[in-house]
Amino acid sequence: MKKRIAAIMLLMLTLLAGCGENTPAETPTPSAAILSQGDCFVVAEDNSSGITKYSYTIKDKSGAELESAICANQPRVAVINDDLLGVRFYVNDKTFCRYYDLKNGRVSDSFFNAFWDNGKLVAYHDYDNGHRLMVRDMFDENGYYYELDLDVQALSITVTACEQSEDTGDLTVTYTYGDGGAEYSATLPTKPAESEDK
Repeated sequence: MKKRIAAIMLLMLTLLAGCGENTPAETPTPSAAILSQGDCFVVAEDNSSGITKYSYTIKDKSGAELESAICANQPRVAVINDDLLGVRFYVNDKTFCRYYDLKNGRVSDSFFNAFWDNGKLVAYHDYDNGHRLMVRDMFDENGYYYELDLDVQALSITVTACEQSEDTGDLTVTYTYGDGGAEYSATLPTKPAESEDK
């Protein structure tokens, strides 16, 4: 019994000696800071490991998680309407967008260099197989689709403007390529051509 009491006393003295004024307090691990949030999304920044990382979580209207990930650069969320979010991601000098249908729980493909959307269609510059300007349905691969091949030799093009005609719905896209800075334009239809067979 005396040995137990002596061991407990020794333990208490050790603990008391270790908690002196000169003992530095442990630095608490910082938690993620919320940068932006809404009813169905949150974007946070975490610097706890000494490296800044960003995370995002998108949920549908019922609260089910549609997507969550960690990014090197801060993603930007745009509320397109009550049922649709667009998230723009940045990777080096490239950007891509994904769309989230909050009502029906759908997640779109990634669209590189997206420059226009209307809640149903998205227009973007694709460069996987040469340079193309494309318009397509955000979620339905069998929905509307149009592509225009650009005959350019430059490594990249930059879309500088995009305007939609009120009469036809067509998009007039202005772009530059290469270092010359000359502007070019192209027209992209946003609906199927009407059939001449009636």
